[in-house]
Amino acid sequence: MVKHLIDKVLITLEVGDRTALLILVAKDGSVHRKGNGNPDKTDLALAQGISHDGHFEALMMTIDENIFNHQGVIRLPNPVGKECRLSLIFQGRNDVDFSFRVVYGEESEGPPQELALILINAVKITEGWYQEQLKPEDAKKWWQVWK
Repeated sequence: MVKHLIDKVLITLEVGDRTALLILVAKDGSVHRKGNGNPDKTDLALAQGISHDGHFEALMMTIDENIFNHQGVIRLPNPVGKECRLSLIFQGRNDVDFSFRVVYGEESEGPPQELALILINAVKITEGWYQEQLKPEDAKKWWQVWK
């Protein structure tokens, strides 16, 4: 059992020379996110802040403990299209570090389902928070000073 040792998760998706998505969630409530996974929309802002909505815990609940038995780099054969790199890094105190990287073609078979699901869940879990952060300051309600 290692999930309880992890206190931050970093997920990046790079397509060609662009970072299409970056999500960092931590046990202390820190959330950083840039992008939505679309390599043509890399102009989206980086949002960072503290959230008390349990993003880290929600993501960790979706992760199967068994993935930590397999880590490292997977380079899928016969890539077609732009090179894509999905990286998932799980870290904790005392040098706890589990890293995964999948290199594949944009138009060929994607990453293993277990890793793709972590990416999809991280996007879903942080989407509401990210959209709220992207709103102009004057669009936020005056009593929502914490946003």
